[in-house]
Amino acid sequence: MKGFTLVEVLVVMVVIGITLALIGLNLMPDDERVLRNEAQRLALLLEQARDEAVAGGEAIAWSAEGERYRFLHQNEEGKWVAWTKDELWRERQFSSGVTLRALRINRTAVPPGEHLTFSSAGLGMPFEIDLGLNATRIGIVGDAMGKVTLKEAG
Repeated sequence: MKGFTLVEVLVVMVVIGITLALIGLNLMPDDERVLRNEAQRLALLLEQARDEAVAGGEAIAWSAEGERYRFLHQNEEGKWVAWTKDELWRERQFSSGVTLRALRINRTAVPPGEHLTFSSAGLGMPFEIDLGLNATRIGIVGDAMGKVTLKEAG
């Protein structure tokens, strides 16, 4: 009767173990990947908000505190209120563990909850948004013309 030797069985089990470990590592996103994905999503939303303000002729603001952010517009009385007209501008929560570390508008640090405004004229204040996840950080930078880019920490 022919069979497998103990060494052959052990080699196959080691290969299977290594393969499963590599698959597990690839399925679990690391902090940098999670943070980059969140920053890219927010950067695209901010660009879209600027474009919507210009196209719609109505200023749009962005505000964040801790792990949440929202888009706002001015009501008939001129007060900033949460945007409810469109699902795209709904209040959102950052991905798990991602937080707003700092917001600078025109190189001046502003407190959480302050509004970053996109005017209907298309010009705005340059801004920097710092996001963090554990020890990992990434920046989102917007210029006065509405171009939004990611900036690596450091």
